[in-house]
Amino acid sequence: MTAQTSTSASLNILFCALLATAIGQSVMLTTLPSLGREAGLSEFHIATIMSSSALIFAFGTSFWSRVAKKRGYRRILMVGLAGYSAGTLAFAGMWSLGFSGVLSGSVLFIALLVSRSLQSTIMSASPPSAVGYAIAISANAKRVGAISRVTSANNVGQLVGPVFAGVLVSFSLVFPLYCVVIFTLIALFLVWWKLPNINHPSVTTANKGNASAAAKTNKGITLVLVLTCASLFCAMAMMQQTLGFFFIDHYHLTPVQSAQQVGIAMMLSASTALAIQLLIVQKHRISADGMIPLALLCLTLAYFVMYVHQHMMLLYAAMLLMGAGMGLGYPSLAAAATQYCKPGNQAQVTGYITATPAMGYIMGPPVAAMLYQKNIHYPFLAASVLLAGFLILVSYFLLRNK
Repeated sequence: MTAQTSTSASLNILFCALLATAIGQSVMLTTLPSLGREAGLSEFHIATIMSSSALIFAFGTSFWSRVAKKRGYRRILMVGLAGYSAGTLAFAGMWSLGFSGVLSGSVLFIALLVSRSLQSTIMSASPPSAVGYAIAISANAKRVGAISRVTSANNVGQLVGPVFAGVLVSFSLVFPLYCVVIFTLIALFLVWWKLPNINHPSVTTANKGNASAAAKTNKGITLVLVLTCASLFCAMAMMQQTLGFFFIDHYHLTPVQSAQQVGIAMMLSASTALAIQLLIVQKHRISADGMIPLALLCLTLAYFVMYVHQHMMLLYAAMLLMGAGMGLGYPSLAAAATQYCKPGNQAQVTGYITATPAMGYIMGPPVAAMLYQKNIHYPFLAASVLLAGFLILVSYFLLRNK
């Protein structure tokens, strides 16, 4: 097997590992508002569960990124997948106890909060391990494509997850959570069976040139890129926290119907993001520095359309535009951040980048819940304003660095 073939096969396995967790996350985010409403929990209860687990996830990814570099990316990836499987079963079990009447009110909320937080502690090992592995086996010139190839699993997961949830919620709202464990267990077996250790001869050959490649070091712009990446997910968290309740309160849908409509909306966004990554990002048609402002512009417009929309079809159009922005944004920001930093700080920056989704979910849900009480459209406006500000900021830094 050639080095190139081995690298490609490893990237495919990493894709499958992140796909399994992405499906699980997509199912959870699709069903969580409906689960909360059905169990009698408020928007703030759901926001607290999401933001608290995201805070733990953010710290966890930074910790696991350093551990993975010392202990091995493959081993820590397996830890993350195993933790995700066990944690999902525990989290789903708490919902089942709530629906059966064993737990209710504050006791149910605390049980859900604790189980989800414990899950985040371990599952946060997966993203930095997978992305760190992808960076380690890819030359600098191919880094954007490698990161895009692995992280595009998130978009595929957002396509598969809502369909999966939409079909299975007809049995019960919590049933999809139990079923997603099948995917993470399969991914765990695949990583154990097929993914080589990082010191595999073909891997080190594929990675030649990375150590000697000159990095465009700039500490200031690296920080801005990490914060910009976090803002993408903060805006997305505000949207996801809001959308399920929005369909119930604005369009007067039932919790089950709302979960299904959220699934459709997320599928539209994910399909666009995936197409963008396959046709543009992985083909290296635009540089990373060129994709970042374009992504932020698309996202700013998308959330503004969500704010002003009056008909569901316009909301779906905004989700397509949002997908284009996310497809361009995350891989280009991740690649640029790891290229602008010093080579010795690459593991640390990788940890920060893979923590940005969690960073976004720390602030996004509670802010969205607070704004939602004022006006159900305000979370969309706040997301648009946030990204417009980062569009100006990152454009300034990129231009100054040229």
